[in-house]
Amino acid sequence: MTIRKTAKWQRALDERILEHLDDEPWSTPELMELVEGIDATAAQIRDRCRVLADAELVAIYKKNEWNVELTTLGQLYLIGEADINLYPRPRHPRSLED
Repeated sequence: MTIRKTAKWQRALDERILEHLDDEPWSTPELMELVEGIDATAAQIRDRCRVLADAELVAIYKKNEWNVELTTLGQLYLIGEADINLYPRPRHPRSLED
């Protein structure tokens, strides 16, 4: 079992989002809302994705719709190779709105 080095700002929802993106090449908040184990609305998922993107764990592409994918840092975090506490704390989701 991998021991992840989580940060104090992280939430359980963040873990579920990252784990889902590890299984899927990309997703949207609306699709993630339907995933078993992710108990959150699309708006809540979108807010957490903003935070995760600010922490460089995911990338967001907004050309046609909100596509989210795992970054290399996000993959390293999931396998326990990145300590998120060593990176700058992400900003509040309200300050990151489109």
